[in-house]
Amino acid sequence: MTSTTSPSPSLATFWRLRLRSLLAGAVALTILLLWLRGLTDAEVGWPDADRILMDGLFLHDFLRDLTLKQLFDPDFFRNAYQYALGYYAQYPALSLGSRPPFFPLVEALFFGIFGIHDWSGKLSLLAFALIGAWAWFDLVSRTHDRRTALMATGVLFTTPFIVQWGWYPMLEIPVLALTLLTANLLWRHVAGGEAKWLYLTALTFSAALWTKQTALFMIPWFIAWLLVSGNLRPLLKRRDTWLACGLMLILNAPLALLTIWMGKTNLALAFQGMEAAQQNADWSRWDYLRQYLDLLVDAQVTPVVLLLSALGLLTTVWRRDRAALFYLLLILTTYLFFTALRSFRIDRYTIFWVPAFALLAVLPFHHGRATPLIRRLGWPLVLLLIAWQAHHTWTRQPAFTRGHQAAAALAMQHTQSGRIFMDGVNNGYFTYYVRLGDPERRFHVLRGDKLLHSSSVFTEHWTQIHIRDLEGIRTLFDQHGIDVIVVESHNYAQLEIHQILRDFLDSDAFERLGEFPIQTTRSMLKGQTLRVYRYKAAKPPALERFSLSVPLVGKTFEAPIHPHSRATAPP
Repeated sequence: MTSTTSPSPSLATFWRLRLRSLLAGAVALTILLLWLRGLTDAEVGWPDADRILMDGLFLHDFLRDLTLKQLFDPDFFRNAYQYALGYYAQYPALSLGSRPPFFPLVEALFFGIFGIHDWSGKLSLLAFALIGAWAWFDLVSRTHDRRTALMATGVLFTTPFIVQWGWYPMLEIPVLALTLLTANLLWRHVAGGEAKWLYLTALTFSAALWTKQTALFMIPWFIAWLLVSGNLRPLLKRRDTWLACGLMLILNAPLALLTIWMGKTNLALAFQGMEAAQQNADWSRWDYLRQYLDLLVDAQVTPVVLLLSALGLLTTVWRRDRAALFYLLLILTTYLFFTALRSFRIDRYTIFWVPAFALLAVLPFHHGRATPLIRRLGWPLVLLLIAWQAHHTWTRQPAFTRGHQAAAALAMQHTQSGRIFMDGVNNGYFTYYVRLGDPERRFHVLRGDKLLHSSSVFTEHWTQIHIRDLEGIRTLFDQHGIDVIVVESHNYAQLEIHQILRDFLDSDAFERLGEFPIQTTRSMLKGQTLRVYRYKAAKPPALERFSLSVPLVGKTFEAPIHPHSRATAPP
């Protein structure tokens, strides 16, 4: 009689753990490779990312220039405000005030640690992505199990829509990561009752708000879940709950005041609505109610994930998975909150519900794990989905614009006064490239859409015309000592004064130093050329201060014109 031997239970467990570790390592490596794409390419970017990068550089420079004596000066806040005005006058591409400062502060730390490079600010995104991945994995491990958590993390962090926001220094990944971390901490508190998790929830929720105000949607999400799960009344009876709420009010009161003071456009977009947004703001129309649903299908999740999510919803009801209610309410409150706002329908606004769909997509394999066939097929199918999403993400072309960095370098090379005038739609990245190439902070960028005209978000919104004729342009150049001018060939503003400028530049008063065809994925920049000119009759600067109208925040600033060189302390 022939006997057979089988691996001991301990050996089988060892190989299962080893296989699980290998799978986790492979998924983590895939995610890391996807998220690091374009890290060292300064011209991979997105509209608004230039302002966020400049916010980080501003805070880096401010903290580097700050001395202990200035920190304890009774006039510290007034001096800091004046410093900010001077910095904005020199590098007019900041958005602090209209955007909260938490993520730029993290960027500033990365600039301080790694130096001012085109990849330093982007690297801070990876840090938030890692925090978000850990928080998401740990949360799903607690609501379901580690196997499901690893699947859901792999699906979420290879979703093309999610990964692309790790390529550009935008606020979506930081606020999503802090949202997942806040949800994780709240779940820990409700499950274990320890007060420390409640206070940490208050801190991370506040950090999320100081990253992007849309994190406010967490309040109805959490309240709805606590109410439905029966945890709201016991929580309200606890002293720690009210202390944590008081802590949140104290931490976020300055942000509320800042938003009211400097967030004119954001408040108008959210509650009043610009004309373009109001045209579709009709709750009685199905095409208005379905806009975020259409964006979900068209842009946010892949078709396979959407199909598996529908199946996961069915198995959730079948298995009466009460823990999944936490994620279903995330979907519902995200939809209701952002649909209620009268803002433009943009897919990145509702990024918060994508994790819930990633989890729903793997729940059929969790709920069916008692069936041998589903248990055996679960991992291979999810790995196939992760690999397909990773391939789809890798073949996606990141958004980029090439030409402005070379134009900035040429302009800095030829200016004698250090005053460079830039007129174009991509002025924020141009300013960023000047700062990257200006470690001593000697150059000064002046923008056509601040000095010729000013507007908010779009040219036609809150437009103010500051100069109306050629003589006004000559006076502007003479007063500011402008000797190098950079323009995009297209009159992006469609205003007469910008065409007068371009005609003037083609006269004998200027020498064309070079031109750069713009290569880009942005439709409004395609087919354009960047042109760099030297003003032959340039004069020394005659102004010490000048007015900057910024309709975006509803303010007009009197700004000093001297550069914030590294040798110059804050005023």
